[in-house]
Amino acid sequence: MKNHFTNRVCVLKRYILIALLALSLLWSAGCTNQPEEIAVDLGQHSSLAIGQRASIKGEELKIEFVEVVADSRCPTGATCVWQGEVTCLVGITYFESLNRKALTQPGLTGEPSQTDFKDYEIAFNVEPYPVVGKEIKDSDYRLQLTVDKKPTLSGGVLVTFDVVGERYSIFITNKDTVEQVFTVQRGESKATIPSGRLIKGSVFYNEPWSWHIDSEDIHMAEFTIELCDGTPSQVEANLDYWVQTVQRFCPWSARIVKIEDFR
Repeated sequence: MKNHFTNRVCVLKRYILIALLALSLLWSAGCTNQPEEIAVDLGQHSSLAIGQRASIKGEELKIEFVEVVADSRCPTGATCVWQGEVTCLVGITYFESLNRKALTQPGLTGEPSQTDFKDYEIAFNVEPYPVVGKEIKDSDYRLQLTVDKKPTLSGGVLVTFDVVGERYSIFITNKDTVEQVFTVQRGESKATIPSGRLIKGSVFYNEPWSWHIDSEDIHMAEFTIELCDGTPSQVEANLDYWVQTVQRFCPWSARIVKIEDFR
């Protein structure tokens, strides 16, 4: 009788242990599994693990964090001759069409990087940042993502110029200058030099430059002073001098390569 009772107790303990183990596994799975898709609004921040995707509400757009292709960022605590970079691959589904895009962010920066796709601007940051002596596993990586619509233009023309192999764009709302631009495009005018007031600050249509030209204070000229002649990169390299002292940008070798009409 005693042995029979002891056997029943042992069996009961075994069932209890099995049940506790099963509950433990279920609890662990529930805590570690990530939702495959996260729905976010335009402008809303999302954090994606590898294999997750963000679905943008109201848009036919989904972005999946596929993998980290390479991570050579200079680790915190190390001295490097190069800042390095991290590159991750994302899959972008746009109107059911899948596109692959590589996102690259330089090391030693705390600012999100920017890229674009179709009518969207994408700000991204790859975390965690490397630390000396600490390995980053694939499961540790997170793609911090914010998607916005590109600003739209209206009431003028967007003119892109080539200056000895460098390009910059001016959004022109001055009606007289708009007519001048089309006259130059038709080959009916020798006033081919765009002379405009420089403004410090980046705009989406003049990337990658951190300056732009006043949309109203711009005209096409046949001749200008040599002081304001130069290239976009020369302006960028010494921006304070150009904005405060020269004040205008008039590249003599400028050539119209594209006109987009937003009137």
